[in-house]
Amino acid sequence: MTREQYITHPAISASRIKRFYTGDISHAQTALNKGKEFHYDLLERSFDDMAKQTQNVYNAIHEVRLLADFFDNAEKEYIHLANVTIGGFTVEAKAAMDLCNLKEGSIADVKTTSAKNLHDFGRDMVDHCNHVQAVWYSLVMGFDPANFYYIGVPPKVKKTGKFTDLYLYRHNAAEIESAKELIINYLKQL
Repeated sequence: MTREQYITHPAISASRIKRFYTGDISHAQTALNKGKEFHYDLLERSFDDMAKQTQNVYNAIHEVRLLADFFDNAEKEYIHLANVTIGGFTVEAKAAMDLCNLKEGSIADVKTTSAKNLHDFGRDMVDHCNHVQAVWYSLVMGFDPANFYYIGVPPKVKKTGKFTDLYLYRHNAAEIESAKELIINYLKQL
């Protein structure tokens, strides 16, 4: 399935659920476009064709063997359709994941961020309903939501290329339960 087919396919997406709670985010279109360009550069281009700042992020990811192995062995921009059952509802669902490691049953999402530290980054992920995305993608894949990770990319890592400047985050049990409740509440509205 192409990205265009994915966008027009009527199954429920995490974006649709998130928009229910966050409303229209077109006011952030410039930042969204920059993030989209960065994703394309990091996930779909060869290293030699990446911008220098993207190469620095790639290098930071590859400083730690475990993260490098995950990144290198994951399907990138992976699209999947499935029926999801939650809270007594069964619906057709879709997900377009940045990184999906089918063998390990884990997912990672690359997020550019202006957060100043890991704590603020984690709070932003919940405030922007990204925990809903984490749980939804996990449900679509049949994976444990505890195996969903974020690779937070603040401006500093684009300059330094150092792993220590990345933010690695995953949701705690309370955040996962909150996301499940939000998903069920959304499905009740259909």
